[in-house]
Amino acid sequence: MTIEEVQSRLRAAHARIGHEGRFALTLTLNGTEDGYITHWFRPDPHAFEDCRAVGSGSIAECLAALDRYVESYRRQPTTEEVGRTIGLPDLPPRAHHGASFLMAAE
Repeated sequence: MTIEEVQSRLRAAHARIGHEGRFALTLTLNGTEDGYITHWFRPDPHAFEDCRAVGSGSIAECLAALDRYVESYRRQPTTEEVGRTIGLPDLPPRAHHGASFLMAAE
């Protein structure tokens, strides 16, 4: 498998989860074809980035684990999506921050 094919699989998996976060494939440099895949994401827009282990082993094992991860992944709706579901109008971008954030910036 070429690196372009691996990148294509990672991009397709990223699209299938709604482009949330990013996947990272790390390869070992000890002469084996081993590595691991992680999913980096922000659980909240103001949170630090978090990481989940997706799979490890050979490239084929990592990609199989990636497929299983994507199949079981449940995307969290955004605040805007929840608001539209219950019939609220779209909020202006600054309305997501409480008054305390606006006052601290003034």
